[in-house]
Amino acid sequence: MSESNGVPHSVPAIVTALRQRAAQTAAVQSELAKKVGEINQHWLERIQKDSTEAWQLLFKLGGTPAVGEKIKLCEQWIEGAMKNAADDASYSLDSARALGELEMRFFSPVGTMETKASENGTEFGTP
Repeated sequence: MSESNGVPHSVPAIVTALRQRAAQTAAVQSELAKKVGEINQHWLERIQKDSTEAWQLLFKLGGTPAVGEKIKLCEQWIEGAMKNAADDASYSLDSARALGELEMRFFSPVGTMETKASENGTEFGTP
């Protein structure tokens, strides 16, 4: 290994590689945090919506004297709850897939991230 002024020639290459990897990692962490924030916001909105619907059902049930109408209200609420559950399952799978793809970017070589990042409109691998 040749040296110039006591510094091996491989040191600048290592420093450059470490800077690129650090920049890539920071960018991936930023995207990951953004996606987790979006997911949390979705679930907070879902909780608010479900809570509001439950309170509305209780108020309607309390103001409805006929048993048949109460049953109909409950059936409608259950139908909506089942649709929401299906939507929640789909959203959960999509979110898990998106988070998994982001996580796998941590393990991608720096050079491959630049091409993928340019497709997504972000810059990876640049210090």
